[in-house]
Amino acid sequence: MLTRILHNSEKLCTFVDQLGIQLSRPQHRHILNMADALLVCEDKKTLAALQRQFLEAPDASNQADFLRISPWQADAVRTALRTDQLRWAVAQAERLGVRKVIYINLDDSLGEKDKDTRHLEPVAWFHDHANSTKTKPRFVNAFCYLLCTVQIGPIVVTVDLRLYLREKTVRRLNRHRSPQQRISFCSKNHLARSILGALRPLLPKGWTVYVQFDSWYASEQLINYARRQKWHVTCGLKSNRKLNGLRLDQLAYKLRHRRYTHVRVTAADGNQHTYYVRDTTGRLQKVPHEVRVFISKRHPRDKFSAYFMSTDVTRSAQQALQGYRRRWSCEVDNFYLKTQLGLADFRVQSYEAVDKYLVVVLLAWAYIERRFTQERSAQIKTHGDVIRQHRDEHAIDWLKGAVEMAIETGDVEIVLQRFLRLSAMPV
Repeated sequence: MLTRILHNSEKLCTFVDQLGIQLSRPQHRHILNMADALLVCEDKKTLAALQRQFLEAPDASNQADFLRISPWQADAVRTALRTDQLRWAVAQAERLGVRKVIYINLDDSLGEKDKDTRHLEPVAWFHDHANSTKTKPRFVNAFCYLLCTVQIGPIVVTVDLRLYLREKTVRRLNRHRSPQQRISFCSKNHLARSILGALRPLLPKGWTVYVQFDSWYASEQLINYARRQKWHVTCGLKSNRKLNGLRLDQLAYKLRHRRYTHVRVTAADGNQHTYYVRDTTGRLQKVPHEVRVFISKRHPRDKFSAYFMSTDVTRSAQQALQGYRRRWSCEVDNFYLKTQLGLADFRVQSYEAVDKYLVVVLLAWAYIERRFTQERSAQIKTHGDVIRQHRDEHAIDWLKGAVEMAIETGDVEIVLQRFLRLSAMPV
């Protein structure tokens, strides 16, 4: 078995140390080992697979106990990480002299599990909005989470990741829990508001803040909450929402003779897309502020329109849609969290243990984001390049350790047994 980690990454150690998380020495070692192994392991990120990455392999049961019974709180790590991420992003933005505009992006996603998985508490059957159609809904056995990113100029940081449990799941879990251990149900909109509430005291005064989310979160409660903080909202809307008492799809028909505004939006890959947009202002039902609504099509003969809203009525269609594309940072996170960091690979059962696992994954991803911003160059163009660089650094350290031991002992078999973890060499 080829091991990969001789020593923990110095850069990862520095990143974790400066967070100031209140953990005991064994807890600190476990969270560091798990985050490091998540980045190095190329297979399924089971605890056994993570344990096999280390030359001095800890017992896999220790990692399981660290998640299941060790008395540390996921929220403590989440709070320290959120605070440091936002503080660092603001400091970097001020150093670069970018505009004092903060985009807070919210989105949810599903981590798909095997259809026969039954005993992992956060896992249940969810409607898959991304792959369903009007005539053929699709359901997947998965867990659901809500993600929050913050973007200031070119700087993107992930500041929160929260598990969402269906109300039916909460009731089922609480039947087998004591009153002190019962979980309170929290809807997605309340979860989003909780994330924004945790960010509120950390945001610098005097900066313009835009909160962005899709149509599933465009409730009057969340919009009004953001406006009470003097933040602006840019979000998607469903066609049945009413502006000045008229459904948006009916409003689009009423405005069908108005000239389009051509809006060219630059995507994350640098390509430009042209959208045909009409806009109008008015009042949404139960939202006591005037808003600007944008009715967008991909081409003039498109039968389906997309609807967007901005509470900043001074913004043009170009500014609003170009700003809204910053939500793509959530999609980037989802891709890397699932494919490279094993967000959906957990096998611990309890809700609390899964929440701790997700926080460790979030910590490892925050480290990658930090390095990407600091080391971006012709060689480091994507977050995947940073992950490969991290793995290469471990490979160099591992090889140097093996060569030094071979020189010191002069016995190749001992080196192979230690570094390949072989009990005996073949004859």
